[in-house]
Amino acid sequence: MLNNYYKNYKAEAWDILQYLFKVKKINDHTLHFIAKFSGKLDLERLRKAIDISINVFPLIRCRYNESKRQPCWEEAGYTVSDIIEFIEIQNGKEECIKKYLYQQIDAFNGPQLRIKLIRVKEKDKLCILMSHMLCDAAGFKEYLYMLSNIYSNIKNNQDYQAMTRKNRKVNQILKNLSITEKVKIMFGKVDIFTYNDVKFELEGDINNPFIEIRNINKEKFHMLKAYAKERESTVNDIMLTAYIRVLFQLFGRCVTIPCTVDLRKYIPNHRGEGFCNLCTNLICNIGDETGRTFEETLYKVKKEMNKQKSNIACVKSVAMLEKVFDIFPYKTARGIVEKKFVNPLIAFTNIGIIDEKQLAFDNSDIVEAYMTGSIKYNPYFQLAISTFDNVATLSVNLYGTQSDKNKVNIFLDKFINELQASVY
Repeated sequence: MLNNYYKNYKAEAWDILQYLFKVKKINDHTLHFIAKFSGKLDLERLRKAIDISINVFPLIRCRYNESKRQPCWEEAGYTVSDIIEFIEIQNGKEECIKKYLYQQIDAFNGPQLRIKLIRVKEKDKLCILMSHMLCDAAGFKEYLYMLSNIYSNIKNNQDYQAMTRKNRKVNQILKNLSITEKVKIMFGKVDIFTYNDVKFELEGDINNPFIEIRNINKEKFHMLKAYAKERESTVNDIMLTAYIRVLFQLFGRCVTIPCTVDLRKYIPNHRGEGFCNLCTNLICNIGDETGRTFEETLYKVKKEMNKQKSNIACVKSVAMLEKVFDIFPYKTARGIVEKKFVNPLIAFTNIGIIDEKQLAFDNSDIVEAYMTGSIKYNPYFQLAISTFDNVATLSVNLYGTQSDKNKVNIFLDKFINELQASVY
């Protein structure tokens, strides 16, 4: 229950930046997750688990307020009833699920989390939308793990409470670094504002969001992992290689690809001290030539990404962003960021593994799950990948026309074909 007064929470630098992405029509600020179960969830237990999770992460029941001297999150009395909706349908109409999945979180008229439990013939689908202003994909996964853990534990312990996690600032990374590492960050060069001018020729339609999906099944994903291991590479390297080669086919030139990196890797247990955004971009630039074969491109990608991943200076961009909002008045800081920050026209994000051991709703088996990021506005384009139980899900999200959707499908088919011809 809320107290008889509403509490405010500081909006952190990344919260504000995600808000500005929407203002500048780069992308909306909604993260998406879907899980399909082999049976039914206990609706009342799920409601209680959500209620407990809100107390751990109270920003969920807040709305964003930019009208004050410094923007903040203010509690607005939203409850679990505002968050979860249950519907039962007679057949698995995908349009019903898509219609919900494409909705946006409204920062100014919360809550910042929305859940729909859809029951189709005694089998449940759980659709969860989270404000990207509150957290990145890794933070969203941490929230989902917590929610499922609460759901599992309250079956036998009605008084179960999860541990509160409050620190949402970048200092949770910096405080774990040595003086030498901090010096490297301070004097390091970060090329996060230089991107290609290459772009997909899209029409855009702000009234027509869509998410196009492709799956790489278990058998092929195991083959992909084996291929990567034999070449001392990562699955991420393989995906980037296919991406660069397909873009070369489409545009006739190598495209520099910004890749999202989770900065929690610099925290001892790789877990945030709060649910928040803790990511930045690494830049994969392999030069002007891809090489003739997939393996030649892979060699260049692996070499570049190993160099990028070993450079701790990537922390500098988020540290600088936080400093700007800490030092300058909000209007000045916002003006600096809006002027200086350039978003890539073509990007890549590997959301990574959704851990089936941590995402366990008691005895309710999840048979399929994936996560995808925000939906882009024309002309921005991003390929996202998430993996659950050794099935990889590729997704491209866009506000666009049917012609745009056709182009996205051509791209995804080419991507799958590139893997098929080179890896499997």
